[in-house]
Amino acid sequence: MSEKSRTHKVNAVFTFKDGESKNKFLEFCNGENGLSVTRSWQGCLSIECYEARDNPNQVTIWQEWEDSESHESYVKHRHNDGSFEFLHTLIQSPPEITALRPVNFKTDEEQVRDIVNDMCDKDHRLGMKHMSDECVFVRPTGNPLSKKSWDDMMNNEDVTVKSSQLLSVNKLTVYNDTATVCYTSRVKFNYKGTVNDDVAVFTNVLRKQDGVWKVVLGQRSTGRSPDDPLPHFD
Repeated sequence: MSEKSRTHKVNAVFTFKDGESKNKFLEFCNGENGLSVTRSWQGCLSIECYEARDNPNQVTIWQEWEDSESHESYVKHRHNDGSFEFLHTLIQSPPEITALRPVNFKTDEEQVRDIVNDMCDKDHRLGMKHMSDECVFVRPTGNPLSKKSWDDMMNNEDVTVKSSQLLSVNKLTVYNDTATVCYTSRVKFNYKGTVNDDVAVFTNVLRKQDGVWKVVLGQRSTGRSPDDPLPHFD
């Protein structure tokens, strides 16, 4: 999934009482407290306004934000500064405001496989984008790592990943909004000047959150030499 698809998109439809009410709204948008405030708000990437061809008094505002928190902060500001109160005097009915997300035409299994590929990428940041904020990663010792701790470890100057390769997806099962996947990967890395070449088995638990699969739990086996036989799964 691209960076563009991860942004927060909102569609808002306003039906004004009449042309005069719509014009008052347009004057507001062009004023010093209008769209210039919106476009300069932290996290605002884009805002566009359209009117319906068959009903010019119906205006659609399409917005794109870096994340939902940025949009929520902006909406709170508009409540506090009286903008929404003013808007409600102009519209015929309550606005239709809808948060949007991209339609994913891949099956759940295909989406999970894509995530596994990203988790095995040399750049650990690609895999981290699929981890929930509460994700826990269990090391072979049994010690858990939070998402932040995992990021700190991979960013440590003592660790340099030379290559990372997905060898096989061993088991993958989807249960409604929960999925489990077991896979084998090979990673070559340098730790404090010592070269390591490990084959390890990973198990991930994923949960679909707001239509998007996120890793909530990960576990790694002890590494083995690539010269050893690969683990066999029936």
